[in-house]
Amino acid sequence: MTDPNLQNQSQSQSLVLNIQNSSDLALEQKIFSQIASAGHQLGVISDVLDILVTAYRQNSKTTLTLDIESTLNRFKEMQVQIDQEKKARAPERVIEVLEAMRSEDQEAYLRMATSLRSWLNKQADL
Repeated sequence: MTDPNLQNQSQSQSLVLNIQNSSDLALEQKIFSQIASAGHQLGVISDVLDILVTAYRQNSKTTLTLDIESTLNRFKEMQVQIDQEKKARAPERVIEVLEAMRSEDQEAYLRMATSLRSWLNKQADL
């Protein structure tokens, strides 16, 4: 069973979710381990908030206060920074997935590596 204190030990900072006080610990563990991690859930919530903020700004007839405008701008800046970090991490993540595949399923890794080499060679020709 999954450790209830979901941690990412490969990072210098860790996010620990304490779900011990949950009324249904098994359900919480299943949700975070099999359905959607905390990061994925926060990403979807951020996407929904972005849609709502955009719609509000486009359709609102009221002028936003400086505090509200500042908060909305900080939210947007945070989203931009998160997207930049994800894009910067993408090549490392691909390599990590390939390394894991190589150690877990040599045949699948060889098929993937062959396919990837072929694709990269075609890209170089373009």
